[in-house]
Amino acid sequence: MSNIRKTTITNCEKQFLLKNLTEWRRLDGRAFDEFRNLQIEFGKDWGCCYVSLGKTRVIAQVSCELQVPKSSRPSEGILNINLELNPIGEPNFEAGRQSEMLAQLSRLLEKCIKDSKAVDLESLCVKMNERVWSFRVDINLLNHEGNIVDCASIAALAALAHFRRPDVTCDGTDFKIHSIKERDPIPTVLHHYPVCISYAIFNGGDFIIADPTLLEEGVAEAFLTVSVNAYRELCGLHLGGKVQITPDVIFETTNKAARRACEVIELIKTSVETDTNTKIEARTRGLTLRGKTFDISDVDVPLSELSVCLDHWKLSKGKKRKKSEKKQSPIDGIEKMETEDQPTVTKEENDIKDTINVVNEHTAELIPNKNNAEWAIIVSDEEEDGIGDEVICVEPVKETVEINDSGSEEETVVVLNTGKKKKSPAKKSPKTKKVNS
Repeated sequence: MSNIRKTTITNCEKQFLLKNLTEWRRLDGRAFDEFRNLQIEFGKDWGCCYVSLGKTRVIAQVSCELQVPKSSRPSEGILNINLELNPIGEPNFEAGRQSEMLAQLSRLLEKCIKDSKAVDLESLCVKMNERVWSFRVDINLLNHEGNIVDCASIAALAALAHFRRPDVTCDGTDFKIHSIKERDPIPTVLHHYPVCISYAIFNGGDFIIADPTLLEEGVAEAFLTVSVNAYRELCGLHLGGKVQITPDVIFETTNKAARRACEVIELIKTSVETDTNTKIEARTRGLTLRGKTFDISDVDVPLSELSVCLDHWKLSKGKKRKKSEKKQSPIDGIEKMETEDQPTVTKEENDIKDTINVVNEHTAELIPNKNNAEWAIIVSDEEEDGIGDEVICVEPVKETVEINDSGSEEETVVVLNTGKKKKSPAKKSPKTKKVNS
């Protein structure tokens, strides 16, 4: 597969860009010392940061693991910064290939963050000469529209400030890493916040513009990258290209970069604090109803409020009820129990029917009769397909006393039919139980 060549800039584009600079104008309408819009967002996990500088977009992720420390520094942790220029950012980039541009950008990031001692490496030591934390910052370019080093440095610094490592305990030679549920994670200790501020130089130093775009980088003669923190301390300075500029120009440019760095660092701190508070509140959040938040572990929550929250939960059966052409309620089935075997209803039995109080469609209340008559509860053994309503028919018991030839009295129980058809004549008859009202 042939590599995609980088798009070349024509002479007409160069002349047009330089002509606009002589008139103190830029193609995107910005001033010479004006920067593009900066946005910082964080992902779901700790240490995941997404930064967009104009149309240049970068994502950074911090990970950690326990390792054996270096023999030269047994009480310090390890910090590695890895920058990847994938074809996602620009088609001419090759994944896994160490180009000259990638080596230069990686070195600038290491000078800005690692060599300036921004991270407290001694705080990453678990046990001297045995175990320390090793932090790895993976930076991936999502879209290349100029000034990668500024966007990558902001993303790496914000990801480190946002990251929280798990707590670890040492029991002799065993090291136990605790989960977030067991112990709260520990934030990263930063001494200061250094960021990179880049400038493009044109026409031998006559024009110096801040935050160059991709087209301006292709036309520029040289680049000046300044690493500075919020205390206006110079952490790194890199001048690349073929140009000669005076020290006064460099001094003036670094002052402008220091003012810009203070604004960026303030935005980083605000964004990290806001997202951290949001994540902590989300962990302690309980049941939410109409803007009210109830913590389940809170014993002072009124039961009435908790019951309102729980009423929103519904339990559905696994099988659906089989649809029938005409639905018949259980109460109607009690009132319409007329079959061929049913005897003629007498006036006394008619009075007994009036003692059934209908509560709702599926419930009926049985009021005891004055005569304290006995009732028979018939539980059907027949099971229809699907899950239906279980109907328990309450029927009056007709008592008759017969005197046999032996002179003993026998009690005969006459049970009314439920109106259900039997599937097979060999099916067992319903069970009959006697209960006293």
